[in-house]
Amino acid sequence: MEDRVADLRARWTPEATAAAVALLESRPVAFDLPTMEHDGVTYLDLRGLRIEETQVDKAYLKNVNLRWALFRDVGFKNARFVNCNLSQAAFKDCYLRRAQFEKCDLVNSHFESCDFSQAAIVESRIDFASFKNCEVRLEAIRFRKDASAQAMVRVCRSLKLNAMSMGNFADAGHLTYLEKTQERRALRARGDMARWLGSLAQSWFWGYGEKPWRLVLFMGVNIVIFGTLLYWAQALPEKAWWEHIYFSGITYLTIGYGDLAPHGMLARFLAVLEGAVGIGTFGMLIASVTKKVMYR
Repeated sequence: MEDRVADLRARWTPEATAAAVALLESRPVAFDLPTMEHDGVTYLDLRGLRIEETQVDKAYLKNVNLRWALFRDVGFKNARFVNCNLSQAAFKDCYLRRAQFEKCDLVNSHFESCDFSQAAIVESRIDFASFKNCEVRLEAIRFRKDASAQAMVRVCRSLKLNAMSMGNFADAGHLTYLEKTQERRALRARGDMARWLGSLAQSWFWGYGEKPWRLVLFMGVNIVIFGTLLYWAQALPEKAWWEHIYFSGITYLTIGYGDLAPHGMLARFLAVLEGAVGIGTFGMLIASVTKKVMYR
C-alpha cells in the first residue's frame, strides 16, 4: 500500500500539478489528466495529488477521485464536491468557508485546523474521519440515513472531541447525546439486551447527563409514587394523602424536618429506600446542571 501511494504521488510532476490546479480553478486545461472507471462511473483520477498555499475558490468537482490527496493552506471558499472520493485525503490549515461536500466518501479523511464556517457535509460517508481544531458546527453536517450505528458512534466521538477542543460545548453536549443514542442502537443490533436496557434507562432518566429536566420530572414522579405507597402502607395514621406526599417530598430530598415520622416496618423501609433513591437522583441532577453551567 505504501509503495502504491508513493507511486501515485510520484506521478504528480510540477506540470501535472499545475494542470490539476487549473482544473480546480475552472481554467482551460491542455494537459491530459488521467481518468478511471468505478462501478460504471468515469472518475477523474487525481489520487495522491498534493497542493499547497493556493486558492481554488468556487471550484466545482464532480466524480473526482482524490484519495490520498494532500491539501495544505488551500482556500476552498464556496467550493463544491459532488460524488467525490476523498477517502484518506488530508486537509490542513484549509479555508472551507461555505464549501459543500455532497454524497462524498470521506472515510478516514483528516481535517486539521480547517475553517468550516457555513460549510455543509451532506449525505457523505464520514466513518473514521477525524477533525482536529476545526471550526465545524454540528448544523453543518447532515448524516446519511443508512449509516451504521457503530459508524455513527465513531463519527460523533470525533466531532465531540473537536467541539470540546474548540470550546463549542453546546455542540459537544448534543454530540454526546447522539453518540450514546447510537451506541444504544448498536447494543440492540448485537443483541446485548442487558446493556441496552441500562442505556435506555439512562436516556429516560437524564438523557445521559445532557437533559437534566428529565431528572426533575423523574424526581417529581418518584415523590408522588412513594407518597402513594406510604399512604397505602398507612405510614402516617389518620393523615391525608397530600400529607403523605409532603412527607415523601422532604424524605426524597433528605430534608427531614422531623415533624412527621413513619409508623410500621414496611413504612420505615419505604422511607429509607426513598431517601437512598433521592440522594442518588439529586446527586445526578447537581452533576448534570453543574456541567451545563460550567460549559455555558
